[in-house]
Amino acid sequence: MLFEKVFQRDDKSFLLFYHLFLSLVLYFSCSFSYFIRNETWNLTDKYIEASIFIVIIFFILSIFKTKEKRYVKGTVQWLRVEFILLIQTFVFVILVTVIFKTTDNYSRIWLFTNIFTSTILFLFFKVVFDFIYAQLVKSNSIQRNILLIGDSISCQNIIKKFPKKVSNSIIKCLIAIDQLNKKDTNFYGIPSFGLNENFGQILNHHSIGQVWIISSIKTQSHIENLIDKFLNFSVDCRLIQPESKFKFVEALDSESGFDFYNVSFSPFYGTSFLLKTLMDKIFSLFFILISLPIILIFSICIIIEDGFPIFFKQKRTGWDGKSFNILKLRSLKKMENINESIQVKSGDSRLLKVGKIIRRLSIDELPQFFNVLKGDMSIVGPRPHMAQHTKFYSKEVKNFMQRHKCLPGITGWAQVNGLRGPTNKEGAMDKRFQHDLYYIKNWNLMLDVYILIRTIFVVLFQRVD
Repeated sequence: MLFEKVFQRDDKSFLLFYHLFLSLVLYFSCSFSYFIRNETWNLTDKYIEASIFIVIIFFILSIFKTKEKRYVKGTVQWLRVEFILLIQTFVFVILVTVIFKTTDNYSRIWLFTNIFTSTILFLFFKVVFDFIYAQLVKSNSIQRNILLIGDSISCQNIIKKFPKKVSNSIIKCLIAIDQLNKKDTNFYGIPSFGLNENFGQILNHHSIGQVWIISSIKTQSHIENLIDKFLNFSVDCRLIQPESKFKFVEALDSESGFDFYNVSFSPFYGTSFLLKTLMDKIFSLFFILISLPIILIFSICIIIEDGFPIFFKQKRTGWDGKSFNILKLRSLKKMENINESIQVKSGDSRLLKVGKIIRRLSIDELPQFFNVLKGDMSIVGPRPHMAQHTKFYSKEVKNFMQRHKCLPGITGWAQVNGLRGPTNKEGAMDKRFQHDLYYIKNWNLMLDVYILIRTIFVVLFQRVD
């Protein structure tokens, strides 16, 4: 899931990693060239400074001059981008040495050996990264599975522009609006469905990550209904080629010559999401280590009072509506035929004596850091609901499934704003949903940090009703 979500809109993160790696390769080339010239790996201070300067210039140029959103394989692309960047880097460095009259301080053999060595290494690693990228696409790790909806001619045009061998945006299935009563066989082997099909089954069976709706004269009368339907799922929804009837300004981007308007698109992608994931793993490991003694003490208390099991597992709804087993310290008594969908209230007779303490201090949530480590959850995000509650509230609250466009969290924006505990009061779930939606639409790393800080105060000082 990690690679798929990081690259779900474009390959900027892959390109960033690629150019970071090339920067390291360039520094190695500087060292190797020095070794060829002086038969030692121990660079003098001025050569260390020169090497770092070359690497910095290359990386800055790669950031500002590389406009591609998608990684393109092949030697032609290497000549057009990486080789040009490399030459520009050395030309700039030579000009700087000329301007500051420091040319004589550096060996010409070192410089030209550096240019030759880095060129060979860059070409070699271009081949390596082409192979890595191809394997990621082949293994479905970074592949965006698409459900395409539009008129038949437009669908065929889109399919031609996104061939499987070139793009990692793969058209898995489609709905040709003007072919509802007859089957067009010219869809290149891609399954075709009708508007009356079960969309949920189609999305699940084909592992659809995005829905692309083509805006054209033949589809405009259907667009509003289609958007409303897909907002009931957690799938990302995009319009292609918005025409004059719709004036879209925000969230417009392009790919392969087509303009896209992101009607409903998760902001959890790219480098920012990758950083969030790394932070989740690091913090979850840290919290697991410091909380192990607490978990052990309360596990013993649970065993003494009510025996085994210590942990409580339950099916919860995660990203894209997929279920997972959440892990908690058990706070309820062992009872036969217990209805797990009944939410725990203050003073609930089912609570263990130690369970009251566990829930008051949110100690029952600590094992969920294992869920974070596994990748089912994040530290910050909308709280995951029981599968039964998701099914119920998806019918009661409009667009409820939009809250599942990111990893569920141990804490979230709704929880730090007082919306914790049961949702049996009228309108409670709708308020929580609005806060979850606000978090998803406005997410950034600083908001996560802010929520974490507020969570500490909520746990220590706020009572749960």
